[in-house]
This record gives sequence, structure tokens and C-alpha cells, in this order.
Amino acid sequence: MLRVAALLFMLLLPCVGHAQELLVPHEHHEWASFPEGSWKQVKQVTETFKDGELVSSMTTTLTIRLKEVGQDYIVLEREAKSEVSGQVFEKPIREFRSGINGQSGGQRVRITPAGEQKISILGKPFKCEVRQMEVLDEPTKIVGKVFYNPETPPYILRREYTFTPVGAETPQKQMVSEVIALNKPYPVLTEIKTVAFIVQKTTSSDETTETVEAQCADVPGFVVGTWMTAYDANGKLKSKTTVQLLNYEVAAQEMVPATTKTGIFRNKRNQRRVFDEQQN
Repeated sequence: MLRVAALLFMLLLPCVGHAQELLVPHEHHEWASFPEGSWKQVKQVTETFKDGELVSSMTTTLTIRLKEVGQDYIVLEREAKSEVSGQVFEKPIREFRSGINGQSGGQRVRITPAGEQKISILGKPFKCEVRQMEVLDEPTKIVGKVFYNPETPPYILRREYTFTPVGAETPQKQMVSEVIALNKPYPVLTEIKTVAFIVQKTTSSDETTETVEAQCADVPGFVVGTWMTAYDANGKLKSKTTVQLLNYEVAAQEMVPATTKTGIFRNKRNQRRVFDEQQN
């Protein structure tokens, strides 16, 4: 999904001493901008096709909770329940720790500031800070460019990436995502909120994936809707995935100084959203 790809490849700026300067500051991060304890619940439906015919369908309910926010990392807790052919499978609760911009624990990256550049969304220009990036010491060379605007949610307005195996002359996979609309009214449970729409296209030798996503900065994780379609090398439909927001809560906590471990102020938001299941 678009959000998965975005989370994997939003990366850190170079270090200054032992402190790390973040590509996306806490107040602009899809999870770190919310108080610990905030959560969301989504329903994901994936349909698989063969020769144009539906062969299977799986529905998964995911509850994702923000457990911890540090200076340069987050910890998310995930609870999942899937239904396939009428059978329900409950998965154990798992915790995932990642860098504040999605990098894995042992991953090293090099980020190079590349000045400023204007991009256009529906004819309106937006000045962005450009960052070029490269993942180091990996079997696949990953390089990309990120366009960041600190005043316009969802803040990363465009991403470009290529994936090239060691020894290959051309990329094995390419990905481009961009915001195509901003400040659009959209039903988020019982409210109408402002969202941005993002499109992403990922191409490889054996598959092309097209994704549309709605993001709202008021909701933990930002994503409130996803529609993804995958095609094989011959252009035949492989799968369709939709993600629907079922419920969410922004934890209401007072702003207090953080521990010396993080060195920042946490719980910047003091708002709360709770929606009963019968309202969905």
C-alpha cells in the first residue's frame, strides 16, 4: 500500500554529533505528531484474480496503536483478525519499532539536501525543500528524491524512487507518488474533514501497481482510505485492495516535559476523537 511504501522510505538527514536531524519533524509525522496511546482501526479487503476471474477474497481488521515516541523512533502495536472463506483467524498482538521516518533498525542512509523546487498541484505552485537519498550497504541500490513542504499537509508532496539490484544496469522497480489534490472535504466517520489525495504508481518487470489514497492530518497515521489495483506484466488484473477507516482515537493527555531519553516535549495535541462501533 501507498502508506507502507511511504513509511519504508521516509528517511533521516545526516547526523550532527550524536543528534539526528529528522527529515520530517515530530509535528509533521503521521504518528509521532499524536500523543502516545492514540490508535486507529481499519478494514482491509483484498481480492485476488486469475484470468480476470475472482479467485479469493480476504477481509482483515487491523487495530494499530501508538505505544511510544522517542527522539528518533516510534513503537506501534498491531492487532489483526482476518476472515477467509468464512473462517476467522486471529493473529497475536505484535509490536513494531521503526525509525521516526520509517528506516529499519540497522539501515544506513545518506541524505543530501538538494535546494528548493516548486511543484504544481491543480495549477497552484508549492515551494518544497528537496532531499536526495540513498540507502547504503544493501543488495539493492535504493535512491530517491523527496519534496517536503512544512506548511502543507501531508507535508511530503512528492516522492520518486528507483530500486536497482547490484550488478544491474537499469532499475528493477520504480515508484512515483504525488499529491494531486489538497484541502478537499471528505467524510471521515461521522464528520466531514479536510484531506489530501495522493496517487502512486509502482512499476517492475512483472507487476504494475496503481494506488489512490486519502490522508487527513487529524487522524493517527493520516490514512483514511486506500484503493490499490495491481496488474501483471501483460496488463491483466491481479488484485484489488481497499482500506476503510472504522474508528480512531486521539489520546487526550496534558503536555508534559519528556524524559531525558527523548529530550522533547510530547503529547502536543490535546484533542480526542472516539466513535462507537454502531456509528460506522
